[in-house]
This record gives sequence, C-alpha cells and structure tokens, in this order.
Amino acid sequence: MKWNAKGFGDLTPDTPGQAPGTTQSTRNRKTPRQILIAGMVLVSIAVTGMLVLNSCEKDDPASAGSGNSVRAPHGPTGVRDGVPIGYSRDHEGAATAAVNTVQALTQAGQGRIAMAAVEAALIARDPGLRLRKWIENGRDRAEDSSVLNIVPAAVSVTGHSESSAHVGVWVMVVSRSQINPQSPMSVNTAWATDTVDLVWEDGDWQVKELSSKTGPEPGELTNITKDSPLGQPLEAGHYSVYIN
Repeated sequence: MKWNAKGFGDLTPDTPGQAPGTTQSTRNRKTPRQILIAGMVLVSIAVTGMLVLNSCEKDDPASAGSGNSVRAPHGPTGVRDGVPIGYSRDHEGAATAAVNTVQALTQAGQGRIAMAAVEAALIARDPGLRLRKWIENGRDRAEDSSVLNIVPAAVSVTGHSESSAHVGVWVMVVSRSQINPQSPMSVNTAWATDTVDLVWEDGDWQVKELSSKTGPEPGELTNITKDSPLGQPLEAGHYSVYIN
C-alpha cells in the first residue's frame, strides 16, 4: 500500500469541508478534524491519569517521609526526619544509599540531624563494630557554627547481589570552623576513602558496616591498582541536593 503524505499539512482554517457524499465509505470516513479531536481527548485522558497517579504516589507513606517527597531513578523516594530514604534494589540504588549514609552520619555528627533518625532510616538491624563506634561517637552532638561537608568524588560498586552490596566512596572533606567568634575563619580540605557494606532489609538498602581511611590525595593517583575502589568502574550521573 502506498502511503499518502497529504493530509494535515494541506489543511488551513479556510479549508472547506467535504460535501456530503452519497456512498457508505464516504459517510464512515473520519475527517482530519475528527481525528484531531479524538487525539486531543486521548491526550487529556493520559494527562489526567498521570495526575491521578502522581497524587496517589504522594499520598503513599512508603514513597515519602514526614511530608517531603523526592523522585529520582534509583532513589531516594522520600526524606524522613532529614534523612533520605527509599532506594532501588540495584547497584545504582546501593551506590546512592551508600553515599547518602556517609553524608547523613556526618550531618548527625554535627548535630544537624538526630543520629537516632539515621539509625532508623539507614542502619541495619545488626550493624558491625566499626559502624557502631561511628554512631556512638556522633550521638547527641550539639549543633554549632562549624560546617563539615562530605562530597563524593568517585563511587564504585565492587560487589552486588539482590541481598547485599559492597561500595567504595572516595570523598573530599571540606570543613569550615573557628576557635571562637573573634578568631579568623579556617577552611580545610582532605581526602578519604569510605568502604560501605549494605544489606537489603525491610524493603530498602541498610548499611551493615562502614570503614574509612585517609587518602589518597589527587596527586597520588598515578598508579591505581585493581584492588582500589578507584580501579573499578565508577558510577556516573551524580547530582547533589541540600536538605535543611
């Protein structure tokens, strides 16, 4: 069958309508205007469906926390008491959960969010010894004017299954503080590598163990070995958000 390209391209507001025909095929043939109206109705139905679906997602407590909802391909899907929650059960979701847990523990260590909220949202039921020490050292901290931010420079998932994941996070640490209100402000940077072990519990990634070591500095990355997290394929598509 030969496709006829003529149709909507030849229509103008002044195009006369077709005279009433005398055959059954002419009476049953839809005009371009009818096709256009039908298409608009379908689009309207689709948009309405998306709005209803979006409304249902916002009302779903599993997709949001404390009234704050987030949408990203691999999580988080919500924020509960200042802590991002809800990650996809794949290696990208595990990578995102690992980075956010390191950052959440750092925020709790500054008293900006409650360590109990981090435990409830991101920590496994039976955390490892190093992670327990990290939690205890950051518990019940009072907030002050100092700022310590952890910025992920490179993330690699070196092991992943449906029930567990092993993630390496190379981070830049930026701190800003002063000894007293009269002293000059001090800004320092450092580099560290965090190793995060996660398990899938209660429908989300939870951190089982966490260890950290200083370095490497960017100038030291001239001979990367395969056993280094930086020697593995790195995750891409990173974005940052602020939650205050």
